[in-house]
Amino acid sequence: MNYADLLKKQFNGQVSVRERRAGIAQLVAPLYHEDGDMVDIFLEAVAGKESGVRISDHGMTLMRLSYSFEIDTPNKERIFQRILAENGVNEDQGNLFVDTDYSGLYPAILQFAQTVAKVGNMQLYKREVIQSMFFELLTEFIEKNLGKYNPRQTVFPVPSRDDLEVDFEFAVKPRPIYLFGVKDNAQARLAAISCLEFQRNRLPFKSFIVHEEFENLSSKDRKRITSAADKQFVSLDDFRENAAQVLEREGAA
Repeated sequence: MNYADLLKKQFNGQVSVRERRAGIAQLVAPLYHEDGDMVDIFLEAVAGKESGVRISDHGMTLMRLSYSFEIDTPNKERIFQRILAENGVNEDQGNLFVDTDYSGLYPAILQFAQTVAKVGNMQLYKREVIQSMFFELLTEFIEKNLGKYNPRQTVFPVPSRDDLEVDFEFAVKPRPIYLFGVKDNAQARLAAISCLEFQRNRLPFKSFIVHEEFENLSSKDRKRITSAADKQFVSLDDFRENAAQVLEREGAA
């Protein structure tokens, strides 16, 4: 029995296999993307293995995704690669694939289709992806664009207080700059407390706050952080646009 006959049996006759070119067939099966389009699945023999089969998408998944969502940063790439790794799928120049044999073909196809759906759905939850990557994106920007200020990550200005953590320290004279990334009310409170404690310990520093979205904080936390911090960037985009010139002015002061 060849793999086409085997699949028809395992899918209760609800599939067909169409030859696209020599040695490569396309599986037509009731496996769909969120928008109703059928998942592109191609089958071909694995060289050197008598019953080996490669399941792949010939790059169709990433091509579909690119219409609405670009995997254009190292952090997005890490999320993409994590999806593949968690589901046992490989990638080669945009082609997603997994190798199996006849005995594991049916579950491997189901797993592959599920993985393709997860990758394709990155476009549907891109807001959540971006939000969850706030600190990664902040770190990426600092490392790429502000290296001249010798940023140090995860600094504890008061050695005896490991609860007062600074996300980045910039070596700007005459006083270093302590930068805090703030996503929510709890982090805003901790940043405000840290600034006040550093002041109480008479540390020479200036404090910068980078908010994911300043307006999302409660009114009380906006007042607290505004009172405690020297400079605030109301969003990551604000920081990206203005950080270099602000740091340059600080160094020239």
